[in-house]
Amino acid sequence: MGFTIHYSGKAKSRDAIDQLIDILREISEESGWSYYFVHGKVKGKFEPFWGYGYGYVPRVQEMKAGNIHFFPRMIGSKCNGYFKIFDTKYAAHVMDCLGQGTMPTFTIDTMKKGIQLDIHPKCETLSFIFDLSTLELANYEVYAHTRGVVFGYNGFSCKTGFAGSEVHRIVCKLIKMASRFIDYAKVYDESGYYETEDNQAAENKFATMDKLIQWLVDACKRAGFNVSSEKNN
Repeated sequence: MGFTIHYSGKAKSRDAIDQLIDILREISEESGWSYYFVHGKVKGKFEPFWGYGYGYVPRVQEMKAGNIHFFPRMIGSKCNGYFKIFDTKYAAHVMDCLGQGTMPTFTIDTMKKGIQLDIHPKCETLSFIFDLSTLELANYEVYAHTRGVVFGYNGFSCKTGFAGSEVHRIVCKLIKMASRFIDYAKVYDESGYYETEDNQAAENKFATMDKLIQWLVDACKRAGFNVSSEKNN
């Protein structure tokens, strides 16, 4: 539990990426925060977490919806050949693969660059990492149990709830400052502070969240579970 801020978008230029990294480095050094540079190659089979932009249409009733296409070469014992194609950057590739009778696959071969900040022990790492080909905020992950596969997530998130409202406000202000260098597609703050900058409202929401967490901890203890609450420093 705790509040999280979600953000996605695209750097205004490669120079903007370098400028943002330099500014965040300076802020981190002045504030005593740990920071890490990210710069490296990303290559392998690509699995976008938000989906490939298509879906099988199994029922006749759904075929009246928009963007439904028929691919005769996909007809089989478990497929009627109808797919819904969504408006994504993968649409042309999806259409081409399905037209040839094969399920779409994706690969990635790019470079990423950015910076990560550790502002508080109870706050998740704040990341500004970009795909240098697309300039998008690029949350790429590789896991040990799926070697050779790169998972792509739509932007980044930073959970600040257990670090308290002051840290949350700092994270929000850093993300807002970065808008000088990033054209955000979305910024969603679960506490509402990013949009309103209302300090009192943020304090109230964090206090309510703390009470809810404590209520859950107490309920678990009454049920015989050994749990403890995370208190703000």
